[in-house]
Amino acid sequence: MRIGRWAAAGGAVTALCLVLALTTAQAGGAATTAAAVCARPPVTANPRASAEAVAVHRYLYSLTCGTAPVDGVISGQNIGHGSEAADTSGLLGYQRLIGGPAEQTGRYLGIAGLDYEHDRLFTPEQLAVADDVLIGHARRGGLVTINFSPQSPWLNDESDIAGNPGVWTNTRTDNGQLDGVVLSDILDPSTAAGKVWQRKLARIADALTRLRDAGVVVLWRPLQEMNGFWFWWGTTLQKTDASVYVQLWRQMYQYFTQERRLDNLLWVYSPSAYPPDPAQQVAQNIRSAAWAYPGDAYVDVVAGTSYDDGLLIPNHADHLLLPEVIGMAEYGPGLTGSPEPVGDLDNRRYASRLRQDYPAVAYWVSWHDYYASATDIVHLSLAGNQNVPGLLADPYVINADRIAVHPAPSACSATYRQTGAWPGRFQGEVTVRNTGTAPTKGWTVTWTFPGGARIGQVWNGDGGASSGSRAVVKNASYNGALRAGATTTFGFIATGSAAANTPSGLTCTPR
Repeated sequence: MRIGRWAAAGGAVTALCLVLALTTAQAGGAATTAAAVCARPPVTANPRASAEAVAVHRYLYSLTCGTAPVDGVISGQNIGHGSEAADTSGLLGYQRLIGGPAEQTGRYLGIAGLDYEHDRLFTPEQLAVADDVLIGHARRGGLVTINFSPQSPWLNDESDIAGNPGVWTNTRTDNGQLDGVVLSDILDPSTAAGKVWQRKLARIADALTRLRDAGVVVLWRPLQEMNGFWFWWGTTLQKTDASVYVQLWRQMYQYFTQERRLDNLLWVYSPSAYPPDPAQQVAQNIRSAAWAYPGDAYVDVVAGTSYDDGLLIPNHADHLLLPEVIGMAEYGPGLTGSPEPVGDLDNRRYASRLRQDYPAVAYWVSWHDYYASATDIVHLSLAGNQNVPGLLADPYVINADRIAVHPAPSACSATYRQTGAWPGRFQGEVTVRNTGTAPTKGWTVTWTFPGGARIGQVWNGDGGASSGSRAVVKNASYNGALRAGATTTFGFIATGSAAANTPSGLTCTPR
């Protein structure tokens, strides 16, 4: 959350300052290991997650749980919104915020992040520009995170995105933006707001599909800081009951994973910092981290937000109670409601603070700089602060060149049943099942006929007898790719006695 945000209205600069009374000391004795997630094997929320997504999740899990070959935390930087990722002048864009530090140090930051919306709506063509930038970062060995801070479907019907892209205050709640809003309407595609929401999700899913087809895994962070009052999906309309938010998250998950097959996504739940005292949470209408948690079956990472000059994560102990990988989706110096033009944070403090106090954090993302007025800049980026070379050279900091993502192991099994028999011939069927956690690209099944039978015909597979009574059948062109838990079958007719030729040593090998 940007605690201090400024906007020009009618030529005047209006300060929109939200000052939270957060604790200034870490909870004494709080555990720094994520026991809740580390007590179980790494499992993605989406059981059909791509091999690449599974591998990234397993790597982040190893960093959170301290089992990685090299201990550390992945560096990250947000570069703006939509096609701003390609800007080559001004405060935003990959070139300044990630390319600049790379020119200084020879090292690219580990994670590049942007928002698909927030400041404005972006056309499909503009989102394609953003995708190209992210694909380029992935090709350098880096990871990608995308925020989705949607503008209110009650304030912009998206009938003319190019001509009416909206403004960032369309995400907010403090100036009449909630007039006429019934949050549950968004769940119903027959309502006006529900129709806009479905169009929005389809446009966003199209952009994510380009990344999927390019083999890019996305740390997908939608509807962040839901436990605060400043976004339209937050606590202002659901002070005591987060059920609509949970339904909204789950509905999006179902659409993206089941209908659109976006198996490259890892789902990031991202609560804001909040007061530790429950009474203050109620008074300030800022709830706890777990308040709107959608459930283990819908979340892969818990990555909160915190802005503090000492890089405190005030709710870290609460994050550790949720059984997911731990990250920091927005992390940086404090915001007090006044401009911070100096940019005097010593970036090396990220490494020392995370190493000493928060070793379960697998990655952090620093936010971008922005204009507080026509002349004043709030410096939140790494490039806008001090000692970038020292930070990126710290052995605890994992940059793009040191990210060690390895494909998850795949496995398959084969089972046989006889389906017919005639004098001197018999028919069999083999079921192939993906028993691993990663999709297969293909498979090979082998066995031996004890009675010397030979295969004469195969369907839904490619092969037959390769050496005497030994059979080798490979997948056909259309049934080799099996998602985790998926099955396919092939059949064959062989010459010989069925009774004497039940396959022996039936084995499936994935590829």
